[in-house]
Amino acid sequence: MTVPKEYNVIGGLPGVGPDVLLVVLSEFRLISNAVQFLGVCKKTHKLMKHSRFMKIVEQLNYPISIINNDPDCVEFLDIDDVQKKIQKNKYGFCTISLDKVLNNGIWSLEAMFQNSYRDTYIGIVRDSYVIPANTFFLSKPHTDHIAAFGSGYVYYKGQGTEGNDRFKGN
Repeated sequence: MTVPKEYNVIGGLPGVGPDVLLVVLSEFRLISNAVQFLGVCKKTHKLMKHSRFMKIVEQLNYPISIINNDPDCVEFLDIDDVQKKIQKNKYGFCTISLDKVLNNGIWSLEAMFQNSYRDTYIGIVRDSYVIPANTFFLSKPHTDHIAAFGSGYVYYKGQGTEGNDRFKGN
């Protein structure tokens, strides 16, 4: 079976229905990009009157701060308005958390690991819990507040369930 390399929409962007345009709009992460998209033509401008528009706008430009309880452990570098590079500076457990409370909807996080030696985990933590410096998430009392994925396991309350793929170095 051949896979088409290009998809042509009759009439270009205005030929796409409002549902598809709202999906495209929901993929933007910066308000400036969404504003440009809405100003492309009358059809995209009409999306502002759609019932789903406000829900999408609420998710745009969500401010997320990075909490680093051990500044000697990692260094943060800005790549652009959305991406950050986190560089580990010392050997040992380094836990970095985000201050965003994920209340509603589906959220995604993209991470790229280099030279991590398979000791990399991504997880979620109870909003009321502050992760101390030099924390290993599988040690008590942290296991009561953190769920994590890494090394082919999903960990929750100190129990690991195997069956997922491992992170691979880039």
